[in-house]
Amino acid sequence: MIDGLTIDTILELVHFVLKKQFVVYNYALYQQIHGGASGLPLTMFLTFINVFYGQHRDLVKSLKEKNEFFGRYREQAIITWHGSEGQFRTLLKKSIGIEHTRNLVTISIGSKVHFHDLEISYKNNGGILESKVYYDSAIDTLPNVSDKPMENQSKQLYAVLYRAVRCSSDVETFHHELCHIQLSFLTSGFTSEFIHSNIERFYQEFGIQEKFFSLFLNDDDEYNNLRQRIIQDVEQQMKLKQQREEQKKYTLFVPCPRFIHQESRDIFKQGFQDLWKKYFGNESQTKHVQIKWIERTTTPLAKSDFLINKRPPLRLLTLSKSEVNKKRYHPMDRL
Repeated sequence: MIDGLTIDTILELVHFVLKKQFVVYNYALYQQIHGGASGLPLTMFLTFINVFYGQHRDLVKSLKEKNEFFGRYREQAIITWHGSEGQFRTLLKKSIGIEHTRNLVTISIGSKVHFHDLEISYKNNGGILESKVYYDSAIDTLPNVSDKPMENQSKQLYAVLYRAVRCSSDVETFHHELCHIQLSFLTSGFTSEFIHSNIERFYQEFGIQEKFFSLFLNDDDEYNNLRQRIIQDVEQQMKLKQQREEQKKYTLFVPCPRFIHQESRDIFKQGFQDLWKKYFGNESQTKHVQIKWIERTTTPLAKSDFLINKRPPLRLLTLSKSEVNKKRYHPMDRL
């Protein structure tokens, strides 16, 4: 059981959605009987499941035995191979020769590959992998330049520096990327003083000593220390994100009515809190729920704004009938 839903129920819901897909084309309604709309969360989720089970044990085991590298993120995988192309295709065909994965694999072979925002290649053909930021030559004529105005220029520069450290495997590659970053921001109209001061601030945040003349790092050791701190920061951010998502499950977002006087608003909020505590505060599924008030602005909000994150926590939607009958409470027109 997952969040109150049995596996059979989940499978039935997925089956229902897949069998009830329709599309309008040239003013005619068609039912889609194969595949699904690309980009939908359910479609992507099912695709990732399919790719995961296509990552067969025999393939991974063979790669590990040969001391090769295997990595996967969502629908893309990267593999190193020191044998012949024929041997690799034979191994791959043997490993994924199952009906549900046979048509899902597109192979791209080369000494240099593009993997999301990374470009990975062999360093001087010495058997050592190196990585750097990937740029599409047809789109990224200058790196990190946006056609839209930057609302927070310092934040934008911080973000591209952060990405540069994550993607650059050594100090030489990072220095090359740093030159690209400075060039792109100078071309976009930023002053050299602005660029220099923000790069210094970025260094200092991650424990790098102040650079008075050159923004280049001293050596690989200094860069590796910087990169290790960035990696630790990434891991910490991921943990915080998971904590926020978990906390969000226990949060009920409530739009606050508009009152002329602050005192009336405080009375309303306190009354709502008292009623919630009285009727839901001692129940196992609701006692940990926190109420977050959504203050109204002077500008009228669209209906879509009110619907964002307004669904009650799942535990409130999965109460048994006996528990639902206990949740009878008086309306708030007494306030």
